[in-house]
Amino acid sequence: MPIRLACVDLLFCWPPQGGADVDVFHVLEGLRRSGIDLKLFVPHFEGVTGRGVVDISVLPFSCSVIPIVQREYQADKIIGKICGAVDAWKPDIVFLAHGYGLKPLLALALRKYPLISRYYAHELLCARDAYRFKDGEPCPYNYLDHPDHCRRCAFTTLAPEIKSGRWHAWSQEYLLANAYDTRYHCAVLEALDVMSAIVVYNTALKEALPSYKDKVRVIPGGVSPVAESSGPLPQISVDSDKKLLFMPGRVEDPAKGLSLLIEAGARLLARRNDFHILATHFDPMWRGPFFSSTGWLSHDQVRALYERADICVVPSLWQEPFGLVAVEAMMAGVPVCAADCGGLHDIVLHGETGLLFSRSDVDSLVYCLNRLLDDDALRRGMGTSGRQRVLSHYIWDTVIDSHYLPLIESLVP
Repeated sequence: MPIRLACVDLLFCWPPQGGADVDVFHVLEGLRRSGIDLKLFVPHFEGVTGRGVVDISVLPFSCSVIPIVQREYQADKIIGKICGAVDAWKPDIVFLAHGYGLKPLLALALRKYPLISRYYAHELLCARDAYRFKDGEPCPYNYLDHPDHCRRCAFTTLAPEIKSGRWHAWSQEYLLANAYDTRYHCAVLEALDVMSAIVVYNTALKEALPSYKDKVRVIPGGVSPVAESSGPLPQISVDSDKKLLFMPGRVEDPAKGLSLLIEAGARLLARRNDFHILATHFDPMWRGPFFSSTGWLSHDQVRALYERADICVVPSLWQEPFGLVAVEAMMAGVPVCAADCGGLHDIVLHGETGLLFSRSDVDSLVYCLNRLLDDDALRRGMGTSGRQRVLSHYIWDTVIDSHYLPLIESLVP
């Protein structure tokens, strides 16, 4: 009989509202095609936007949306409804996907099953958000080792939002789980103890969990093996003789490092004028003498724009958990210039598929960009190597076959 896997995602939406939704979709679809009998369980919180809003009709796998009405906004009631639905389905294994403060409590309630818990950013190590990024720098503290410091930071940071009554998903679960209570830290540690496997995106996150190293698995995200051409090129006002430095993604987020790239561009401009920085900034009027914005682009438009790009720049200031834009650029045959941090360190092979520069170091970024701008052959060679690396390691079928299936099969009772 096929393995029965129940996936519980406390935040899932489809159409997707974030990268974790896309990751969960591809993992479950890949497992389904590999013969796993699976079902996704998603709570929908009445009156709350941005979580549990799912168009089941377009999903290629079974999904149960569990309604949570406002009178049930208590951790024990929410977890009880989810566990009841999971138990009724009688899985062999439970996969805990995206979630915040309620996730450890849910793990404890489902401890009778082999548990795989997937983390998509720094939500396990940060008490106030999933970034672990404060005052423009990665935070040196982590909740597992410094619970008192992190608890105070979270309480101070989240207090204005909580008082306003306009809670986002993180604040909502923070309150429901009583994550401000000193006892919550013990629950988190107990939950980690009962998990059979802890899945993270990169080696740095694994190294941040030394007490659980035997159960931590590094599993990357993936991309689909799309054709090299993805459709018509979006209209851009860039001289054809300029080399295009492309920064895709949520560039208006300060943690993504756009300000660092603009500073580097200003320094480059002092010695050369053969480049233009193009970013997917939401404001199409954001522009300057050597940079401009595309405005909002669809995913297909971004893929098409890679065909015009000479270099993809990923100047992240935070510890990027994965770095999907780097993988997508490499898939398109574009060399990547990325900050040497987080998942980017694992993805980009320095000197082979692109160049890594010291995170937040503008001089290091300028040096790498100059090197790439000066050498057409180097860029072409790195682009070719990058595409081959993606085809070998980051196609979804490969991620499923090489990582998820062996893990799941090893946990079957």
